[in-house]
Amino acid sequence: MTTVFFLFLVHLAVGLMAMLPFVPDRAGRGFFKLCSGSAATMTMAGLWLLVRRFGWHSRPGVPGAAGDPWLLALVGAFLAATIVYNRAWHLGWPAARRPTLALSLGTGVAAVLLATPPGARLLVAATDLTSVLLLGAAASAMILGHYYLVIVDLPITALRRLTVLLIAGLVLRSIVVGVALAAGDAGAYHDLGAVAAGLWSPDGVFVWMRLLFGLAGPMSLVWFIWKTVEIRSTQSATGILYVQLFLVLSGELLAKYLRVAAGFAL
Repeated sequence: MTTVFFLFLVHLAVGLMAMLPFVPDRAGRGFFKLCSGSAATMTMAGLWLLVRRFGWHSRPGVPGAAGDPWLLALVGAFLAATIVYNRAWHLGWPAARRPTLALSLGTGVAAVLLATPPGARLLVAATDLTSVLLLGAAASAMILGHYYLVIVDLPITALRRLTVLLIAGLVLRSIVVGVALAAGDAGAYHDLGAVAAGLWSPDGVFVWMRLLFGLAGPMSLVWFIWKTVEIRSTQSATGILYVQLFLVLSGELLAKYLRVAAGFAL
């Protein structure tokens, strides 16, 4: 479970940072400090779990595996850049914000790609990057919705932009999962069919839960989120985004578990 929570926390942290360039400065330093502070806290927790379980030494012949010094170094660099970015907002260093955000995103994406297994790197990399996008958009949109209560002149285009990214993340995530089921994970497809036929399959149950909670559920809420944003009903949109975020977090956590426990890149 250590690797499951490490992947989940790092993907969510990188996703939060990846959404910040799409939010205007008028959201206020509180928003940027909250997002970057949350990303730093989650990354620190994930790094601590990994080091506590595997130490500082890599598994022989498995680059990017849990405990790989290069992976730890990239995650550490992402953490350091995120903390400096957070302090740049707190201390009023505008010149340091863009460079530290760029460094944070570069090291974060590199860490995500390095953590993919060599055997199916392309498929898993697509899975991880779409997971980062979906997690970041869902969490950032929900957080930003609250700031419309305290910043009256915050343009609705900011929330609309994150909503578009959320929809894009869901669509891309669904496509990648579909490709994985059709081509990359025959075992997952077999387990899905077994449960549909009334047979017991523990992995199949989790795959169904992953698809229903993580993809079908959020997709069913997209129209309501978009319409409430269009009519500038930000309180209603934020309430729906709460449910959306819960479903996305549940689905992505299940996806990480299936990847580690069963080898399914979902």
